[in-house]
Amino acid sequence: MGDVSESSQRELTGQLLELSQLVDPSEVLAASSVDYIANTQTWSTAKDKKPRLVLRPTTTESLTKIVKYLHNTNLDYKVRSRGFGSASATDVLISLTAFDDFEFNKEGEYVILGAGGTWRGYYDRMEAATQDWTIVAARTPSIGIGGSTLCSGFSWLSAEYGCVSDPANLLDAHVITADGRAFWAAETDPDLLWAMRGTETGFAIATHFKFRARQYPENGSIWAGPILIPRTKVAEVAKGISSMAEKDKRGEMTDKLGMFLYVLRKEILAFLGTTQDMLVVHAFDARGEASGREEFRWALEMEGAIDQTGGGMTLGQVARLQEHIGDVRGTAEAYWSPICMTGENETSEEIIIKSISWWETILDDPTSVSKNGYLLYELFSCRDNLTGRHSSAWPRPVGYKHLMLLGTGCGPNEPKEVSDKAKQYLMEAPKKILGKLMNEVDIVPNALEDFHDIERIYGGHYEKLRQIKTRVDPQNRLQGWIEPLAA
Repeated sequence: MGDVSESSQRELTGQLLELSQLVDPSEVLAASSVDYIANTQTWSTAKDKKPRLVLRPTTTESLTKIVKYLHNTNLDYKVRSRGFGSASATDVLISLTAFDDFEFNKEGEYVILGAGGTWRGYYDRMEAATQDWTIVAARTPSIGIGGSTLCSGFSWLSAEYGCVSDPANLLDAHVITADGRAFWAAETDPDLLWAMRGTETGFAIATHFKFRARQYPENGSIWAGPILIPRTKVAEVAKGISSMAEKDKRGEMTDKLGMFLYVLRKEILAFLGTTQDMLVVHAFDARGEASGREEFRWALEMEGAIDQTGGGMTLGQVARLQEHIGDVRGTAEAYWSPICMTGENETSEEIIIKSISWWETILDDPTSVSKNGYLLYELFSCRDNLTGRHSSAWPRPVGYKHLMLLGTGCGPNEPKEVSDKAKQYLMEAPKKILGKLMNEVDIVPNALEDFHDIERIYGGHYEKLRQIKTRVDPQNRLQGWIEPLAA
């Protein structure tokens, strides 16, 4: 066995050397370099596989050459475009950070973006080009464009126009298939593009996206920002949010309004200037400050509330309010479950209070799990697909508007029993919070975990997705959550 292992090691070393010699030396990142860390660091330390070779191709030709070589090997590899999914591999990691192109075509009403750029880069460039146009862009500036788009993606404009990857917003994607073919997918392989809308990764490598550009006269007049409220006001906050949800059910809520509800420890909220655990109502109203202050009066006038909102903002300025979220990347073993709130389990006072109670049980854990749990509601954050539920691979639930994001974790390199405990808290959460309504749970396909039910998430689209996967990547070289059919 020793001889076999030694032989395999020599073959592996030879393949990695041969692969690195196929590209320009500047496209190979040394493990000792700062660039290596910047291009490999995962959100969750548990998913960092410490790749032996990191490549950062700068052209489509170079990337295609790499993929063609890898296709005929058994090397474990992943493609990284900086989403929450923490892409990593034991052998080869391909970073797309050099693919950060930007093109705004006003006449054609579209924007082309490289998959490896960040949303911060998009907002900076778009605002330099125009104040009157926008695309349905993600809200977190430090996140990669490719990683967030492929898992559906959510924007401050999603209540109006839907997910980032919906056909009404994402018009096309330039892809490289597992065997090295490169093309724009909308015309050449529309089924492939359909499969990529909400499946995170695994069907093809997206190098560029073509997004629909829209005129947005509200840009520059948005009112947004955090309202910090003492944690003791849980019941009052739950009542305020529930009253807004009831107003929405009556058809009295505008689609230009949204909000987050953070329930986080003071350590994580340090960038907001707080020194105690707080509830954070992060408000957004594109109609302006007067409208926003009226809609969120219940929060602003609450005893002990700290108003950190501001008016006259652009979408880019709103996004930059969250730019420090990237600071937590690589600081913990992190696990999460993003749960759609629809139907009977839609946001209510009872569910909000139960979810906060669940979070508080984590705070009492004697291990490092207590420092890494969080709860986030994204309210009025989506709408039904404008082109029909089945026009995207992820058939998101009808009427889905609210999301409850549950997160657990522990410190890096903790014993297995500690990380197992963090996972267990998360797996038990839906039953503890939703009770008899737990069967109504739907998971958003964003940084999925190995305990999520993939077949259930994609429902009636699952078998079609497997058929497409079998056609474009029968050897499962690109990996992903959808596996090809057995030969």
